[in-house]
Amino acid sequence: MNANCQSDVVPLSMVPKRNIVPMEVKERAQAAVQEVVNKTIRGDFQAALDSMNPDYLKVIARPFGGPKRLKAQYLKQMKEMGQNGVTFQAAITRRADIAFEVDYGFEDLLVDGKKVMGEDGEPKKVARYRKWMVFVPTVKDFQYLDQSKKPAKLRRFRKWEYEIAISPKGQESWTFVNGNGINALQLRKIFKFLPKEDKEFQFPEVKVEELE
Repeated sequence: MNANCQSDVVPLSMVPKRNIVPMEVKERAQAAVQEVVNKTIRGDFQAALDSMNPDYLKVIARPFGGPKRLKAQYLKQMKEMGQNGVTFQAAITRRADIAFEVDYGFEDLLVDGKKVMGEDGEPKKVARYRKWMVFVPTVKDFQYLDQSKKPAKLRRFRKWEYEIAISPKGQESWTFVNGNGINALQLRKIFKFLPKEDKEFQFPEVKVEELE
């Protein structure tokens, strides 16, 4: 494959099977999610917004006038939750079992960190999966003062959900998609070459339970 292949569009027939994502990659994704979760628990909501995956954000922000406006709306909602008495006590990540290679396309061929040049003087190209996608389950405890009760009652909840951590290979810089409400079809539209069968995703559980 050489520089004459300028298009990043790869026919499905050319896409090879994905390799198993190494456990150490899953562990790094889990650690990256935990870092952002810790900041959010301390009230740094901007950290969560800044770490949103840009490809996903671009798509979901269209009806709201763009990423900047959508982030402002999210930040307002988060602050209003605090003003309404919602507080988070703890949040932990759990072991990530589901992960995929994504973003199949062409990039420069490197040997010992250097570009390999073709006879035409342009860098040779190689096709491969360029990003990791890891599903990281989370468990969050929160509470709020239910003013509808007389007297007001402090209610405590536990929420199970997950973050989808995405990073380029080689130069890991993790960004995230909250799994609450997303489905396989939406993911396929944004991240090409994911499994065709929904059951292959095995999305982590999403639920909320009130604690006694």
